[in-house]
Order: sequence, then structure tokens, then C-alpha cells
Amino acid sequence: MTLSSETTIKNERRSGPDLLCRAFAWLAIIAWLLFVLALVMAHYARPEMDTGLVRYWGIEVRTDWRPKLTLYLQYMLWATAALSGISLVLNYLRSRRRNDHLHLNIILLLLSCAGFLLYLYWYA
Repeated sequence: MTLSSETTIKNERRSGPDLLCRAFAWLAIIAWLLFVLALVMAHYARPEMDTGLVRYWGIEVRTDWRPKLTLYLQYMLWATAALSGISLVLNYLRSRRRNDHLHLNIILLLLSCAGFLLYLYWYA
């Protein structure tokens, strides 16, 4: 009985989350906040909606992206993708055990940023 408890203690030497594991969490929070800010920026940079009521009243709408806000939006998305990539690389270098997990939200954030950047390059 004591032999199995000694091996369990011997195998798990981590006492809790260290500075690097906490950095993963902070990088993820900062990256998601930056992505939310980029979504707000995209709302103001995108063309206005042309609805039937707007056409009926003859109100002019902007049909193109605002160039300055679109540039800021691209910078924010690149920064978010860079933070996500750094977090993924650090997580890959850090995980050595079977029970270390890959952070799925960072992968989802990186794919979202890449898709949004591709959309901006093709349509904006």
C-alpha cells in the first residue's frame, strides 16, 4: 500500500500551476479580449446595410469598408493571431505528460482570426 502511494507522489512533482501555466491563461484572456475588440471594430468598419426601408426613403448608405478602421482591424486580428500562436507553441513545448491538455479555445481563436483575415483580404 505504501509503495503505490510513494510512486504516485514520485510521478507527480508539480505542486500546482507555475508561472508558465498561468501565462497560458493570461495570454488566452488577453487574446480573446482583443478579438472581441476586433469584432466591435469590424462593426464600425463594415459597410452599412442596404435594406428595403432605406431604399424606400432614399437614404444613402456607405457601400465600402472604412479604410482606416479596416487597417486597425487587421492589426488587431494579426496581434490576436500572434498571441494565439505564441500560446500554442508554449503549450506544445510545455506539455510533456499524457494528462497535459491542449487548449482548444486557443486553436478556435487562431482559426477564427485566420478566417476573418482571409475574409478581409478577399472582400474588403
